[in-house]
Amino acid sequence: MLSYLKELNVLYVDDDTVACENMKNTLSYFFKNVFINHNGLDAINTYREENIHLLLVDYDMPRMNGVEFLKEIRSLNNNIPAVILSSYSDKEKLMQAIKLNLVSYLVKPLEFNELKNILKECLEWMEKFHLLKIDLTNNILYDLSTKIISVDKLATSTLTNYEFRIFEYLLRHKNSVVTFSAIFYILDDEEENKKSLTSIIYKINKKFPSPIIKNIKDVGYTIIMEE
Repeated sequence: MLSYLKELNVLYVDDDTVACENMKNTLSYFFKNVFINHNGLDAINTYREENIHLLLVDYDMPRMNGVEFLKEIRSLNNNIPAVILSSYSDKEKLMQAIKLNLVSYLVKPLEFNELKNILKECLEWMEKFHLLKIDLTNNILYDLSTKIISVDKLATSTLTNYEFRIFEYLLRHKNSVVTFSAIFYILDDEEENKKSLTSIIYKINKKFPSPIIKNIKDVGYTIIMEE
């Protein structure tokens, strides 16, 4: 089950740089990408810019603590699995954290097996809220873990590296217009010209029964979906 994590990205937020380095090494064993921030404000920016699937957040941090950070996240996404970490058990902190729809509240330092168990719980959470498979329409599903598009429960095609990075970014910002420059940014400028981008969008749309990505002339692209 943990093999699903190899296609997902995690954001770890902690002001302890040594703990971050150690945790990054450990989390890299499980996840495709591990993003690190040392305070909640920077973490908000990372969440907005990157495709984050899971959050591990320290409670005590400068500028914006773990609870404040997750309150902001919950205003954007109420279902992303989140775990708060603390160096000691504190009932008052626990009560504040419980209100944030968490997978768990853990006391540091974490043992390796404890981390594995909580990651399994996070995957179960994602399955519960259908976060690994997204309903695009009544009969079309997209699987975040395998990048497979299914129509009427039958797998029809798989998105390539460039394709899924663009498509998942647009999904995260559905019903909003994503500018060309924003898409070039998440591609690390590897395809920074409109002709190449147009070609990739065309190939993505061809993999669906009807085009799902709409062009907003001279601005960017959007995916319109009912909430």
